[in-house]
Amino acid sequence: MTSPKAPITLNRPLQVKDDFVYRVDGVELHLPSLSYLKPGLIRRIRRLGDVDAMYTLLELTLSAESLAVLDEMDPDAYHELLDAWRTHSGVNLGES
Repeated sequence: MTSPKAPITLNRPLQVKDDFVYRVDGVELHLPSLSYLKPGLIRRIRRLGDVDAMYTLLELTLSAESLAVLDEMDPDAYHELLDAWRTHSGVNLGES
């Protein structure tokens, strides 16, 4: 008699489905989770380098008002926003 084989399971990374919401100067920025992007967004950024992909994603998902607020952010505050977005999405770079 043979025993049934255990099902094969793949370790999938955590997928955060909720949008990331961040308030800057009274304007709420709504960004998609980086770990749960729609296929159309992935298709549009798939061949871009990291920096181009990030800015393209911002331009495709934010309103003109949100982009204007983002453009005027202090660089340190902007990097904090990006870090918070990655952390929210479960794709933080971690400690080295």
